[in-house]
Amino acid sequence: MTVSDMKINVSGGNASFGNINQGDNAQLESNQVIHFEAVDVEAFYQSIANIAAYNNIDFNDYQQLRAQVAELVKHPEQPGFVDIVEGMYEKYSWAVKPLAALFSAVCAGS
Repeated sequence: MTVSDMKINVSGGNASFGNINQGDNAQLESNQVIHFEAVDVEAFYQSIANIAAYNNIDFNDYQQLRAQVAELVKHPEQPGFVDIVEGMYEKYSWAVKPLAALFSAVCAGS
């Protein structure tokens, strides 16, 4: 037998695979890469700016949310990513819809 690679790319959602079988004592590896599109991040920033202005949200809260999201987008590989995002849903309830739009592919089903 020869060595071969099977690569599956999933974009914009989540995927479930069942009954994956590797014979001949081969190792099955799973890697996940989180990538954010600049246009989606900019749309998020614009949305929270509009919501914050319209609802008179404290400017410090707005800045903290923006900084926290910028850090997550810059370093999505950090441990506890999903827990951090879920904590942001609770802390910044005024921004749930933009947060959900930005992180829905990552946090789907959690």
